[in-house]
Amino acid sequence: MSDFDRGNAVDAELQKLRSNISELGYEIDSYKTKTAASLGGGVFLMLLAAGAGYDLLTSNGGVWLSVGLDHQQLVWLSGTLAVVALVLLVTGFVRLRRRDDEAQSRLDQMERQYSELLERSDADHLGSHP
Repeated sequence: MSDFDRGNAVDAELQKLRSNISELGYEIDSYKTKTAASLGGGVFLMLLAAGAGYDLLTSNGGVWLSVGLDHQQLVWLSGTLAVVALVLLVTGFVRLRRRDDEAQSRLDQMERQYSELLERSDADHLGSHP
């Protein structure tokens, strides 16, 4: 095989690896983003529910009346927020436990392979030009 053909084969392999790394990295990042959004949304809604619950316990509903919510509506709102927050938090924790460690390992392996192939390609290019 000529140096030119070998160079083209290495370049094609590099391009394929770059594409695969990009796709797998996107999948992993997307999963992590959805997990973080679930946990973050759950914490935010739980804090809102806790604030509304505190106002209910201390009979401090004046702030909520200015928004247009009476006592009964505030009870329903705080309960709904708490339930939705719990669902989001449970979903986030389940996603954390189910994360694909194998995908991260494959990505690390592909990145190492890409680096080695790139070094070999650079060495071939330097070796072929005196």
